Amino acid sequence: MSTSPVFAGSGVQAELAARVFGIMARQAASLGVNAPVRQTLRNLTAYFATLPASDRGKLANSEAELAALIDTALRANDAIFAREEHDGQVIYQTTRQGRPALPAEPDRYLFAQRLHTPAAPYAVVDISDVVTPMRSVLTTVEPTLISQYWLKQARLAADAPPIDDADALDDDATELDDDEASVASGETPDVPDDGETVVVGEAAVAPQPVSAGAALPDTMITLANALQIDMRRPVAELMAQYGPTLVSMLRTAIENDPERHIVTFGNQALPTGKLTSFGKNEVRRVADYLRERGEPLLDTQIIADIFYHNPRQADYGPFRFSLNYALRREKEFDFVGVAGAHLWTLKNMPAIGTKRVKPGEMGQFTGYLEEGFDDSDREHDLDAIRQQGEYSHVLTGFEWEYGVLPYSRALATILPHAMLVKQSSAVLRFYWPQHHLTTIAELRFPTGNKGGWLQGLETAFRQVLVPGALITLSRTADPHLFNLRYDEDDEQEDRILSLDETKKTAKFGFTALRFACAVDSGMLVNQAQFGRLRSLKASSMNERRRADLMLEQVFQTIGTPVGTRGMPRYEADEPRLYAALNVLRPASRALLRHLLATGASYAPGARPEAWVYAPPPMPSTDDDAGDDEFVDDDE
Repeated sequence: MSTSPVFAGSGVQAELAARVFGIMARQAASLGVNAPVRQTLRNLTAYFATLPASDRGKLANSEAELAALIDTALRANDAIFAREEHDGQVIYQTTRQGRPALPAEPDRYLFAQRLHTPAAPYAVVDISDVVTPMRSVLTTVEPTLISQYWLKQARLAADAPPIDDADALDDDATELDDDEASVASGETPDVPDDGETVVVGEAAVAPQPVSAGAALPDTMITLANALQIDMRRPVAELMAQYGPTLVSMLRTAIENDPERHIVTFGNQALPTGKLTSFGKNEVRRVADYLRERGEPLLDTQIIADIFYHNPRQADYGPFRFSLNYALRREKEFDFVGVAGAHLWTLKNMPAIGTKRVKPGEMGQFTGYLEEGFDDSDREHDLDAIRQQGEYSHVLTGFEWEYGVLPYSRALATILPHAMLVKQSSAVLRFYWPQHHLTTIAELRFPTGNKGGWLQGLETAFRQVLVPGALITLSRTADPHLFNLRYDEDDEQEDRILSLDETKKTAKFGFTALRFACAVDSGMLVNQAQFGRLRSLKASSMNERRRADLMLEQVFQTIGTPVGTRGMPRYEADEPRLYAALNVLRPASRALLRHLLATGASYAPGARPEAWVYAPPPMPSTDDDAGDDEFVDDDE
């Protein structure tokens, strides 16, 4: 198990070195842990210079100062980064293990040297000693892979002391008594005629002493990180403590097998000799069937409907594995299943969920989860979610409007993880017990600096719920089926903020809705509490990527004016800012606090949880001159 390196230097230097290491580690994600990865100082400087001020933090503004700061931070961590200079360019090199790759030393036993300069050349007296007219045929011996188990047993047998046959014969040759001698010679022994029954049993065999020189079989294996595991322990115990490590070692050994004796699909493995081959016609039949049904299907359903294979057949397990393995190798198919439920679809099938937000935009919206602003583990007990199999969540305005849920750590605790390497999505089903409805949703997994999310719940949210509703997700026996319910309450009607996109220019407005669910009043975006949001600009999805700009826009919309016309200032409470910001884009409370704490235009207010925003000064005109108090006429 690898550990993250410890970075030296001051606070800013250590943080900067850690961020550079994270960039280079992601750059080498597909390489080996010891493979060198290089990056120039110029590229690193250009990358940090293009970051927004909120992401750059305390780094310098100019590129020259930024380059000097990066060079100083990486020099302070010379145990992790190796510095090189080529053609006037500074290059830093490291590996995913957190230490520079060692330069390859030239081998002194080169083939050319051994061929032309042997260690002890023979004295050539006659040319016939070297060159012969006839040569014997050299047989080629193919290399045979021998298991490490038999190699260890061979070493143990070689270390054991030899057994003397004469001594063993003397120990076994013992004298026979009279009765035994008579039996051996073929005579009938005398049996006493006293009416007693003679019971003949097996002779007691005394245990043979173990020789002191014979060693017990070696059951210890050593991992790459020098961790030793005793394989004599129970399997359940070993898997509970070292399960992921052992599975990773086994997977690596299978992948490094040059003969490919075993193939894998997820966490399943099968010998190559038991694979069932599928021709192009059979693969085309599967594609046509998926296209006809128009939705992802389980592998078991495909086998039953197309190949008429029965689970009671002896070869059903290998046949199912072979089908999944064959479809995985076809570029036309896309695996969208999870462990225990293997679903397949076609890559050109219609997308599941809303088309109002593109996947690339949604990935950037939820990128804050991968940047360290995921505070769901502080708001929820992850161990309790894992044990109870339930997760409760309060809907925000953006989640209700577009039918999405950010893939936070709390949500990831109950939802399944990716089963295959480089799997981008999984299709899940959600059952509403209160309405007897089933909804298909798509779970997008995080990739790189883009976060994950769950989409496809827009229709269900808009028909039944409102922003601020408390929903609960729970697991079922089916790994890709989940229950989704909400807390019920008396039916009521309210005017809820929604986005009207029917016109040429999208605009926010309040719509009368009836609902019968319990809500968090602080997150209920209605006209009574957030009436000013009707004038909120419906920014494009490209503009909503900038969380800092959206916060400024929200602050000026719902904030209470406390300044003057010449120097406007707005005051708002943090809970109201959180609810209003989540109308435009997903955001956590940790991200909101970070923006408020690092923004130069924000300052704490006089009341608890109150913040004051002072917009940058605008060029003044004669009409705007004066220090009259700013009057709010928005209500």
